[in-house]
Parts: sequence; C-alpha cells; structure tokens
Amino acid sequence: MRPQLVHVTALERYKLALEFSDQTSGLLDVSSLAGKGVFSSWDADDLFFRPYVSETGAIAWNDDLDLDPLKAYLTIRGLSFEEWMVNQKNHASD
Repeated sequence: MRPQLVHVTALERYKLALEFSDQTSGLLDVSSLAGKGVFSSWDADDLFFRPYVSETGAIAWNDDLDLDPLKAYLTIRGLSFEEWMVNQKNHASD
C-alpha cells in the first residue's frame, strides 16, 4: 500500500519536514532543485515557506509547482523504488 503524505512543513530554506500515513517522518533536503527551472520561484516572496499537501497528495506550493510524494518517501526511508516494490509484494503475500 502506498503511504499518503499527511503533513509538510518548511523548516528552513530548502528543507522540508514530512509525515506519512504509515508513521514515517523525516527531513527532505531539496536544495539540489533550488534555482533550477520552475523551482527558481521558491525564492519569490518566500514561496518555499508555504508548502501544502495538494488534493492529489503531492508536496505543493501552487498549481504549477509540486514534488512527487513517493520519491520523497523513498528518499527519507533510504530505499530505491525497486526495493520498495519487493517489500510491497512480500507484504501482499502475507
């Protein structure tokens, strides 16, 4: 089962605190995206400090700027997508 993002908070510039439905929580450093393409808008009017969970469950700042919550979850857990999929298949057969 795919965990749902339940809460996001910007703690400091380019660092997000995330909480997921399976009790996983942690910090996500997104500084590698800062200033690149659409992410350059984070610096306008301190947009970075106003993240929210969108209707689709993404980490969002507006209708045009969001991040994949599953990728964030895997980063926090230190898992590759393939490792996560194997784990999901193992739990499904339990």
